Amino acid sequence: MDDMISSDSHIVEPPDLWTDRIDAAYRDRAPRVVREDEGDFWYIDGQKSMSFLGVQTGDRFEKDATELTTLARFEDVRPAAYDPARYIEENRRDGIVGSVVYPSEALLAYSIPDSDLCSATMRAYNDFIAEFCSHDAARLKGIGLVNVDDPSDAVTEMKRVRDIGLEGIMITVLPPADRAYDHPMYEDVWAAAVDLDLPISMHVATGRTLLSASPTQTSVQKGVTEAAFYLQDHFVRKSIGEMIFSGVFQRHPRLRIGSIEHEICWAPFFLFQADYLYTDRPVRGDWLRFPDGILPSDYFRENVFMSFQEDRVGIRVRDVLGDRSLMWGSDYPHTESTFPRSREITSEILEDVPAEERNRILRDNAAGLYGFDLDAIRS
Repeated sequence: MDDMISSDSHIVEPPDLWTDRIDAAYRDRAPRVVREDEGDFWYIDGQKSMSFLGVQTGDRFEKDATELTTLARFEDVRPAAYDPARYIEENRRDGIVGSVVYPSEALLAYSIPDSDLCSATMRAYNDFIAEFCSHDAARLKGIGLVNVDDPSDAVTEMKRVRDIGLEGIMITVLPPADRAYDHPMYEDVWAAAVDLDLPISMHVATGRTLLSASPTQTSVQKGVTEAAFYLQDHFVRKSIGEMIFSGVFQRHPRLRIGSIEHEICWAPFFLFQADYLYTDRPVRGDWLRFPDGILPSDYFRENVFMSFQEDRVGIRVRDVLGDRSLMWGSDYPHTESTFPRSREITSEILEDVPAEERNRILRDNAAGLYGFDLDAIRS
């Protein structure tokens, strides 16, 4: 297929993004790049973060995992990762005519402990990605970053994000334990997302204290175990479950929440467990009861969308989820991206999927959610 839409792609932030754009009061603490012997590293508020991505896109198809690296210099990053014209051209060669664009380093902005600095970092990034996507707003749909520590400030930034042309927002996948997404403090955020027609994404690696820039947290470069990657869907399950069982979707039936880069095969059992809890276990305390006949899984299918990359198992059990919520993403230009073999990989994964469903998964669902004009971007 030569007209796919990637619902999860990324840019690589240039080193001067925050030093040039962040509010003056935060300039000394903003994310910045430091050149070290091993490579170039981002530092956030004086704490070491990660090196540069986008330097070995496609290498996983040619090299053993032990040959891949997490260390790089900015000059080795492929220019298409931060040049919108090249970005569009390179993805078009991979069969992708439209991209929903997420950050790389800025994913870790959610873990900045200082809430004001966190928000300022996100505002500067939002300005950058809006400018990046304005090069071709038909083919590039940017996702704004929003810190929901203060819901009133979050709503203000959501309105600004919409005004500058971004098509969705991202919130932390793991809020602080005392402010989980079943907390009533977020009601204005959910309402604003509906009013502004902004789908909300929860992307992997955006925990408020996950892979944090705080000196009390394990750094990205040291001490990260395999479990941090193969158990990452735990956090999105927790957050979505809290939203379902606290009645968020019952109160906001047009709210759309997305699970991004957590794959999908976990969801059928999650829904079985949610429905089983609701129908076969004793009600405890003030557990919410839904209108007659509605199950937790019904809210999930109606309100939750899921972006996956190479989840063959998830596709085999997609009937439990409903294919109208499923969207494919290439994860370009990260190391684990399907680029430059996206056509080949999606053809294999979706080999037994009927053409109409395949088109929805690879193109139409994302087009409808984010406002891609397919006729315009195919030309």
